[in-house]
Amino acid sequence: MEVKFYNQPLDKQLFEILSERLKGNFERVVLCAGFVKDSAIDMILEDVKIARENDTSVELVLGLDKKNTSKDMLSKLLNLGCKIRYHLNTEDAKFETRIFFFDSKNDTSYIYMTGGKFSEGGLTNNNSLIAEMCYSAEEKRDFNMARAAFESGISDTDRFITLDDEKLSELAKSGDIVARITERRIPTINERYNSEGSTGVVSEYNDEADTDKYKELLNKDIDIDISNEDNITVQHGFGDEVEQRLKTEQEEKVISKIVYEQNVDFDNASTIILPLTKANIKDDEIRIPPAIVTSMNRFFEYPESYHVESDEAGNLNEMASITIDFVDNGNGEEKDNIPSKMIMTSKHLALKCECFKEADSCDGDIIRIIKVEGEKYKCEIIRKDTNEFKVWNEFCKTTIKGTSKKFGVM
Repeated sequence: MEVKFYNQPLDKQLFEILSERLKGNFERVVLCAGFVKDSAIDMILEDVKIARENDTSVELVLGLDKKNTSKDMLSKLLNLGCKIRYHLNTEDAKFETRIFFFDSKNDTSYIYMTGGKFSEGGLTNNNSLIAEMCYSAEEKRDFNMARAAFESGISDTDRFITLDDEKLSELAKSGDIVARITERRIPTINERYNSEGSTGVVSEYNDEADTDKYKELLNKDIDIDISNEDNITVQHGFGDEVEQRLKTEQEEKVISKIVYEQNVDFDNASTIILPLTKANIKDDEIRIPPAIVTSMNRFFEYPESYHVESDEAGNLNEMASITIDFVDNGNGEEKDNIPSKMIMTSKHLALKCECFKEADSCDGDIIRIIKVEGEKYKCEIIRKDTNEFKVWNEFCKTTIKGTSKKFGVM
């Protein structure tokens, strides 16, 4: 047996080693990480896919926790045919081994050990020592003894449990792992603004020339479809009667002035108001920027129907079946319960529905997306040449991270 030591990042990165070995000719690979983040799995996922395509058995032994492990990451691995055993980490009992086996039938086998975490930093730039043990074909017995010693340490089936789709759903429902899609390198909006509480939306009518003329409007019932939670206060909006007044008055100053607080409870919001651009519209898809997806913790919860598929370019994308109720305020068209798809790529989340292509949305229109329940959404296209557009556009006060564009939530 030959032993080598590498200093990361000066000599080699663990990511480089794992990527190279996963593409190699091995009969079996075992990746063991007591602390794992989605960012690390995302980095090696394509290499794992290559290993599986080469008929290499890939097994992962992972320590899971409710802060760092997501259902979508584990689902990706299961869909590639990986075997997974997991240990549910708690404050009192943690699994902390980090060791990687590459088992060759007739050639050199390898074992790697490191103290680094299985995260993006732990695979690349964090300082750590990596030990490499090389076993020639003649030393295979020694390699098997080392692997057997490792296996004996994780033989307790009550603590190291085999993961399947049913167990995965149970872990998500119990809150032992993160149930939603998330890109953890992007901070949430609440984190960005350091919000501690949640106020909401306040609206007022303002017409200096004739204030009394519109006081009566403040007593009108509203016809805006929102969920009015305790932490969201909506005072007034526009019903049919006000809409008619706007058409006759033709004055911008009659439009409601909406003051939108930045510390709205985004986690519990039920509606997204998104101005559409050419980047958001693609045939039958409405594409939602990842910064919004990340911030809307419950809005894009991980549906049970999610599975992983390869697109035409060979990229792995997550996909789920949903239904959409569709409304076009321009022509009054309404369609209910349209079979649709929710697709998560590395760049965006897309709602895919034939109604979007038929509606032929334009740059500058607004889409209002309402989470009805479970995997059902309502989507309303608000045309830019309608009076209703002026109202909903006022709700778009929050800047999308990394852009100058804004969106709103309720």
